[in-house]
Amino acid sequence: MGVETHSSGVHEGVQGHRERSVPAFRIALPLPERRALLIVGDTLLVNGVVLVALWLWAKVGGEPFDSDFIRVRWYWFPVLSIAWWCLAWLGDLYDIPMASRRIEVSGRVGGVILGLGVIYLVVYFLSPRNALPRVFFLYFSILALICLVLWRWTYATIFALPLLRRRLLIVGAGWAGQTLAQVLSAQDSVGYQVVGFVDDDPAKQGEAAVGLPVLGLGTNLVDIVQTHQVDKVVVAVTHDWQGELFQALMDCRSRGTDIARMPELYEQLTRRVPVEHVDKGWVLGALNGFSALGRLERAVRRLLDLVLGLLGSLGLGIALPLVALAVRLDDNGPIFYTQVRSGLGGRPFRAIKFRTMRPDAEEDGHAQWARENDDRVTRVGRLLRKIRLDELPQVINVLRGEMSIVGPRPERPEFIADLEKQIPFYRTRLVVKPGLTGWAQIHYGYGNSVRDALIKLQYDLYYIRHRSLWLDLYIVFKTVGVVLSGIGM
Repeated sequence: MGVETHSSGVHEGVQGHRERSVPAFRIALPLPERRALLIVGDTLLVNGVVLVALWLWAKVGGEPFDSDFIRVRWYWFPVLSIAWWCLAWLGDLYDIPMASRRIEVSGRVGGVILGLGVIYLVVYFLSPRNALPRVFFLYFSILALICLVLWRWTYATIFALPLLRRRLLIVGAGWAGQTLAQVLSAQDSVGYQVVGFVDDDPAKQGEAAVGLPVLGLGTNLVDIVQTHQVDKVVVAVTHDWQGELFQALMDCRSRGTDIARMPELYEQLTRRVPVEHVDKGWVLGALNGFSALGRLERAVRRLLDLVLGLLGSLGLGIALPLVALAVRLDDNGPIFYTQVRSGLGGRPFRAIKFRTMRPDAEEDGHAQWARENDDRVTRVGRLLRKIRLDELPQVINVLRGEMSIVGPRPERPEFIADLEKQIPFYRTRLVVKPGLTGWAQIHYGYGNSVRDALIKLQYDLYYIRHRSLWLDLYIVFKTVGVVLSGIGM
């Protein structure tokens, strides 16, 4: 009875806070609709800028700006729209957290305009003389930069307002629920406001978890949703849902409240799969789409591996003399280093790399994790790792079919045998070929612990779940950027 009284008091306090903080009128757009708004807004602005640039072009050239002038040059509208979409996607301009960071998004808009300019110059110099207009594209670039930056700043400012933030309730105040709440707190720009938790544990009633109140029991879910004007309910319980909780969720859905599971939202926000919070059924379901890849897509993927592998071989031929000389001068040891790694389905193969460690790095014969500031790494090896050049000889493995250009990082069988005992679903990463680069490689550095392996597995499972040619091209593009920036992976 005392617990009920205390819970009621907390409920009244939170209720009073809600009445002061929740706007009377709200428009809470889901993330897909916010992304669609960005795409539509960009498209309208790009086409509007094309129209204005054409008008300036006609005015400077002394030509009449009429329907005939536009009809002859109509192709600029779809060409520049498609080019903008592709480069904006590669630049993460349709990623919702990114779109809310005004300073960073301004730089990325400038980068896309610069990319368009580079492509235009390449085409211009390869085209017949005077085939492409320079003045038109100059007008377009200046106007597009100004208009799109202003639009993106306006978007970020408006969607930071309370009336556009979606109110979210988490069912389950345990480990999974608290993990999600912390992610949402760290990514405040995604437009969610967590109002609290619902949990059936009597000991948690009236308490707080990660600074958020436990508002009541699952049986009171409908009332809590209505009282706190909740737009989305996220289920973060790992045990089987009781009949009353399931019915309460269905009642909320029938009243227009969105229902989601914790792994889905976590994945959407972080681009990782929370392997600690999913079960075998979820993993099997997530892999169903991947296993259905058609023969044509597999053939195209292999063709992409061969083309990029041959291009990489040319790069290897150019880099080999310089690397060989540097390695020899450093410690006079062997140039290449081969090591057994696990490929598709766990089949072993020998991965080829430029040697970056001393020849006696594992003289005792036992596999060891690479450590931060590892003293076994040579001076030349440290540079090769920083710019990822040590991995370049693996293009030979790609051409052999043992690896792909994109995929999870190839791991040693000894480490896999150890990690699969400590990390759930670790062997799932073996359902695809390992890659020269990958989703985990562009988001996370070298791993040297079980925790690092867990985080990289979260990225690997996201890649496997969403694997596509588009995603592969995105990863290749991002890899080039990481290598050129010298960040290392």
